[in-house]
Formats: sequence, C-alpha cells, structure tokens
Amino acid sequence: MLVPNKTISLNDSCLYKAAKLLSKIDCDIPIAGLYAAEKKEFANLADFIDALDLLFVLGKVLIDQEHRVIKIA
Repeated sequence: MLVPNKTISLNDSCLYKAAKLLSKIDCDIPIAGLYAAEKKEFANLADFIDALDLLFVLGKVLIDQEHRVIKIA
C-alpha cells in the first residue's frame, strides 16, 4: 500500500485513490463494474484492491460476497 511520503505524492497514494473511489460509490455497485468504470485512475488491479481494502478496513464500505457488490457502510 502506497502512503504519501517524500517520494510518493499525495495524488499517487492509496489514501487519495481510496477517497476518490469512495466518492464514486453512491449505491450498490458490482465490484467488476466499479473497476471497469474507474480503472483509468489505477495503475493496475492491485492498486484498486489496495484502495478497496483500505475503505473496508476503515469501515466505509461493506462487501456483499454473495451478490458481489460493494455497499456504503
């Protein structure tokens, strides 16, 4: 997970990308659909997963594994 420091700018950090991702989730959305819509913001799938993990750990999103959707907590 990238965090801002001397060499990594805030815009390249996982914190920034997670905040931008959270602003895009307004209702239940499939995980694959969210990635397809926002993949231009991420260098690769691992960066997307890092941002989602951060939001989940902070309690900002819930992941419904049965329906494969992300929900706002």
